[in-house]
Amino acid sequence: MASLNQDTNQFKVLIAGGSLVGLGLALAFERAGIEYELFEKGEFATDLGASIGIHPHTIRILEQLGVWKDIEQQVIPLQGRNHYDGNGHCFEESNVLVHINEILQRPIIFMERCKALEALHSHVQDKLKLHARTAVVGYEETQQGVIVTTEDGEHHHGHILIGADGIHSKVRKLMADKISVTNQPLANELNEAFKSEYNCIFAVSRNDPEKQFLPNAMVHNVYYDKYSAVAAAGVHGLVFWFLFVKGSKFTRTPNCPRFTDEDEEATVQKYGNSLVGPGYTVKDLWDARVKGTMVPLEEGVIKRWSHNRVVLMGDSVHKATINPGLGGNLAYEGIARLTNGLVPLLKESPMPSLEQLTEVFNQYISGQKPRAKTVVDLSGQITRYEAQDTWVLKFAARHIVPWVSDRLKAKLYASFSRGGPYLEYLPLPSMDVDLRKPAKKPSSRGIFPGLITVMIIGGTAAIFWHMRNQNRLLLTLSAFITQWKYC
Repeated sequence: MASLNQDTNQFKVLIAGGSLVGLGLALAFERAGIEYELFEKGEFATDLGASIGIHPHTIRILEQLGVWKDIEQQVIPLQGRNHYDGNGHCFEESNVLVHINEILQRPIIFMERCKALEALHSHVQDKLKLHARTAVVGYEETQQGVIVTTEDGEHHHGHILIGADGIHSKVRKLMADKISVTNQPLANELNEAFKSEYNCIFAVSRNDPEKQFLPNAMVHNVYYDKYSAVAAAGVHGLVFWFLFVKGSKFTRTPNCPRFTDEDEEATVQKYGNSLVGPGYTVKDLWDARVKGTMVPLEEGVIKRWSHNRVVLMGDSVHKATINPGLGGNLAYEGIARLTNGLVPLLKESPMPSLEQLTEVFNQYISGQKPRAKTVVDLSGQITRYEAQDTWVLKFAARHIVPWVSDRLKAKLYASFSRGGPYLEYLPLPSMDVDLRKPAKKPSSRGIFPGLITVMIIGGTAAIFWHMRNQNRLLLTLSAFITQWKYC
């Protein structure tokens, strides 16, 4: 059965996956005037998932897409952050989030994932291009394009296919099957690219105004041996929280664990008496939950991101542990990098060749992959840092990081955030006009040598031993001393 739209004279993008990344792509293409169709196996703006953290460099993109104002009205920018040991002692009171807002003129926020999806979906002008309950089950490439088959038996014609369908990506699996014909080892690597050692319960609970777990705009973080927890009050009446627990062994996709309700209850039973903040425990939060689930924390960056007319994006290619909250934001960097290449190409060549498309894919990959590798590696280190996985990490958390000033932490984070891409084909907010000027190379002078010296004297140099270049070291220092908690 043929698709209703078989027009092959206009370049069209086919998108698999209608979550945060897919809807972001839809908006980016719509604003650029690029034809597309999007296929989501479930419903849009589903209530699945709990929360999403949004960082300043992603807020900038959402401003360009016209979505930020709707989101801004729903959230309370995070400000304070207290760090506790397992006995309830607060060993660090931080105002770094306030300083970040002052420097970047944008906050870090936390909200319900479904509300973010609703905001994105509401801004798509042509909803007929969004196909719910329409899973992609196969694709075939032709000389001029790609034909996607959906579970209803329909065939949809386009010119490229973007797999934005998450960690369990069907498109990645289909791409691996194509590659296996000539390169079985590479196909195996694509299917087994992600490892998992830590598991996480993430949930949303009621934060009763009459008896709050923690005040609005506050984050509580608690450090135990081999596990940790965080709670954040970023929306009126709700608290978003996470319990991170080290598993008994490493697993690898496609054999990472899938947890049941019984697994969740057993984990809460084991760790339920652990304090998260003053006067409340994991079980207190669990009993007040609105929703919650348990998942493995996969980690990894796959080796091959594209094959002919198919390209992957978001969690389908890079998956970071959620402690620093950079994974979802990293995906929006990918949206910017890919569309920044496609838009000028299509203006020059309305029906580009495979060679031209491959060049754009390669530019997207070469720009995104190094940052993805850094964020994935960094996130895994932070997960282990917060769970005090080694004595070195425990020493750093208790005796080094608290002595670094909040202002310095904010400056280090801001240098990372400013490095995120934006949509070059759309107007920038007035505060960002300087971004169009050539960027200066990062300097190792100024505030960084002193911080590095402090870390080395403190015995934490081993944490950074494997870092290979200055940019990665800078980001590592930034994240470790800031210890982000937003998924």
